[in-house]
Amino acid sequence: MADRAAWACGTGPGLLGYGSEPWCRWRTCRRYWVPRALADGVVGSAGQQERTDAHRSLAYAEADPVHAVRHRALSRPEATDPCLAEDTAEAAGRARADGERALSAELFVLAAELTPVNRPALRLSRFLTAAREAAAAGDSNLARRAANAVAASRPTPAEHVAALLAVVDSHSQALAGVAGLFERCRRLASSDPQSLAAIRANVSNSDPHEALGAARKAAELARSAGRPALEAASLTMRARMERVLNEGDSRATLDRALALDVAAEADGIANSPQYLAARHAIFDDRLAEARSRLTVLLAVAEQHGQEEDLVDIWRSLAEVEVRSGACAKALAWAGKALDASVAAGLSLGPACYTAALAQSAGGSFAAALRYAAYGERAAREEGDVLHRNRNLWMAGAVRLHTGDINGAVTAFALLDRTEDSRRPADPSVFRWQPDAIEALVAAGELTSAQNMILTFPATARQDSATGAGWTRARALLLDRAGETDRAVELLHAAAEVFRRDGLPLEEARTHLARGRIQRAHRRQAAARTAFQDARDLYLLARAQPMLATVQEHLDRLDGQGRSRSREEGRAGLTDSEARLADLVSRGATNQQAAQQMYISVKTVESMLSRIYRKLRSRSRTQLLAALLAHTG
Repeated sequence: MADRAAWACGTGPGLLGYGSEPWCRWRTCRRYWVPRALADGVVGSAGQQERTDAHRSLAYAEADPVHAVRHRALSRPEATDPCLAEDTAEAAGRARADGERALSAELFVLAAELTPVNRPALRLSRFLTAAREAAAAGDSNLARRAANAVAASRPTPAEHVAALLAVVDSHSQALAGVAGLFERCRRLASSDPQSLAAIRANVSNSDPHEALGAARKAAELARSAGRPALEAASLTMRARMERVLNEGDSRATLDRALALDVAAEADGIANSPQYLAARHAIFDDRLAEARSRLTVLLAVAEQHGQEEDLVDIWRSLAEVEVRSGACAKALAWAGKALDASVAAGLSLGPACYTAALAQSAGGSFAAALRYAAYGERAAREEGDVLHRNRNLWMAGAVRLHTGDINGAVTAFALLDRTEDSRRPADPSVFRWQPDAIEALVAAGELTSAQNMILTFPATARQDSATGAGWTRARALLLDRAGETDRAVELLHAAAEVFRRDGLPLEEARTHLARGRIQRAHRRQAAARTAFQDARDLYLLARAQPMLATVQEHLDRLDGQGRSRSREEGRAGLTDSEARLADLVSRGATNQQAAQQMYISVKTVESMLSRIYRKLRSRSRTQLLAALLAHTG
């Protein structure tokens, strides 16, 4: 895990081991190397006249032409200058092309302020561009500055809405405190098609039913006005809300948007029908299609997109690879998304959720829990309910896998309380309930588990992967009710659905559940077969955390059958226990041993208790002596 200080200065390794560039560029100034941030800080602490003089001097000393123009513009804070305004706008365009969106936003503001007042249309256009650039950079202060200037420039409703939405966008997922802007946008929009289409992607953060209504109206107005780009964007939001609410034909709506053939980058890749089509393919487990669509969009984002577009695509690719059982690829995509989010100052809630998901599949449960905790806290502080809940889901799922049942139940109970009741979720979009049911069953809270099973949406197909997840949860409850044979039958059926859809981790998890049931009923041969089926799938997927878990189950089966016949040098320890004893005897802490064995600290503690009992030891020193005695 990167050190917090390294995050703050932007020079340390990324959260998943990827390097990040320093945030400060450097300038040559009077024969000395001076960091730009330091120079700007010194200038900022001076008085008005001193700042003006300093910027004038720095303009001549600056080697970079873009920053030289910036200092020239800052040395003229109270006057308009058409020539300098043109130079500043050109420099802003160069900064935007170089991906320096915050610098671009500042320069467009300066260019607008330097533009003569007798050219109001040009001033307004530059302020609007500044607002959009500030939104892309996530600079809410600069976005508000530009939006206030737009409001003072007698804009059309569409222009005013665009500026206000730039302020909203600058907050990314952190929407606490900007909810009032949505209402202002609605009042301004009236019946203007461009304005209504502009609010389509943001109103969904309020009420999904209202968002659906607005999107439908915006699409009709945009079509009647002959605005294909606005119509495509409005249809995209309509399809998104229809999917969430299970209302209407979201696929047909999305096909209409795609048929308009508007470039993905026209309104931001994340708002495009092409990106929504990729997301829907993920929800439906059409993974080859999702991967293909995302690969095309990745090339577009690398050429035209914003950093946030790239992060969204990398995160989606990580989800695809987790579902596909390509754990190493998932870790790589999640790492890129997290490092980029840190470097660009984006919200960490979404990227930490993806990192937790990838780590739980192919990294370590300990790392997954850390990322879920960071992501939950970040999302909570930013008012991002969706990603707070997704991180809680990961925390509950990992605790379930590691045997911390009480911790899992607590996490899922908190998720259930905080889930936004205004967002009725398509079960394939947010698949947390089956994990919660499994935790409740393990905790013996069977009534609560049964009540949750009764919430299974009638619109979800039983033979889909989503339905198979609920079937697995229902089987566990049936086993506790004494219907073991029926439970095993359902688990076989669910595993077949997962196999058919190419979801090896889900199939393996279902075999694991079957093995646990068979072992609990002393059906040792059937349990071993189920565990071996799970192990083979986890091994192919390089799913290290769950591979260690299933191997422990096999070791316990072997230990039950032949603990007395083991060779004396192993001291009656299972393979996992022997490995842990070796690590501990060489000085590993419980935390270090857990990380190396891809198991939880609680599992380490439990295994150590068994090891001490078998070797009649009470301390690590006695354990080492016992091991030496047995290996002679």
